[in-house]
Amino acid sequence: MSLIIISGSTAPCGTFSRVSKYPFENAIKNYTRRQEVREREFAKLDVPATAAVAATGTGVAVTAGIRKLADGFYSIAGGAVDASGKLYFIDRFHHRIHGWSQEEGLSLLTDTPLDPVNLAVGRSGNLMVLSSAGTDASVYSIDPAHPEQIRTITATPARRHSDAATLLPVNIYANGEFADRLDPKTYAFPPLSAFFVDKMADAKSQEYVSPDGSPVLPAFRVWNQSTADNLGWRWSDSLDAYGLVAAKQGERVVLTNASENRTYSGLVGIGGQLTDLKEVADRGGESVARDNAGNLYVANGQVFVYGADGKQERRIDTPERPLQLLIGGKGKRTLFILTHHAGRVRQRGVIWGVAPGCIVQAALGVICSGVTSSICGVARATMPSICM
Repeated sequence: MSLIIISGSTAPCGTFSRVSKYPFENAIKNYTRRQEVREREFAKLDVPATAAVAATGTGVAVTAGIRKLADGFYSIAGGAVDASGKLYFIDRFHHRIHGWSQEEGLSLLTDTPLDPVNLAVGRSGNLMVLSSAGTDASVYSIDPAHPEQIRTITATPARRHSDAATLLPVNIYANGEFADRLDPKTYAFPPLSAFFVDKMADAKSQEYVSPDGSPVLPAFRVWNQSTADNLGWRWSDSLDAYGLVAAKQGERVVLTNASENRTYSGLVGIGGQLTDLKEVADRGGESVARDNAGNLYVANGQVFVYGADGKQERRIDTPERPLQLLIGGKGKRTLFILTHHAGRVRQRGVIWGVAPGCIVQAALGVICSGVTSSICGVARATMPSICM
């Protein structure tokens, strides 16, 4: 869905697309055979002439070894992992910030109605919270040991930081919606990658610095509509993201171009500017995580695992569409995968799988029994064919 908003502030008029951060999960759903097609682009759909026989179990294949940690959420995302590997995440509809660790299990950190959207963890262990509250959104800090003590962070001019991690959205959507894209000299349209490069090269003039000096969140432009309270709408690249990724200035960070469905690495500069963009995976989507060995885990309908050389090594099939990927747990050897929500009797799922030899667990979901996959081909180079 696309939306045009005319700004009444000093910022110039413009457009913003992708209103919802929770889009449809499947391109096709076969209720007779209980199959799902998560590929949003495919070359051929094969529907057999013979009448379909109703399936008695799920037709969604799931990689073996899934372990459910928790379910019953409305819409989860915005997760972060602290130095010990503990997972924090947000159930946005209920204003809840949860925690999960092997020792404690699922915990509720706070449900103060402050519209939390995305989290980051500072060196001190305090949480930096991006909130949709306020006309231009807001940022505050919480000490997990004293969650009732909330410290508001005000925006300051962006500057150089030598030892602070800059936070950026893990997924960015930039497709030039409603823009005048035709070059009158060449009568050619720029590729989607060009819109992404231009968008990421934009340095933000303001930033939010956590009380301990790390991390730093650039102040992305917020598009707002209606009132400044919880009844109003807020959109920005950081609010619409499923999570945040971090790297110091002068270092490289990995994130996805959701409009192009590819994953890029870029050099972080002042104000969240990202330059020297290089494609590192031929898939991209909702999220990406990188382990200590340099392997990439890309959420794009399933979880696609790429080696440090950029070649796809394997695919992890999940019971539901994965939204955010995080590596945490003891020794940072666990891949957490957050899915949309668990609002039905048969609730949403999450899966596992990290690098070979790693201890792996699941994240926030439920186990579904798997049978033959309905996806015949998933290669990015040639659009897959789908068998129903």
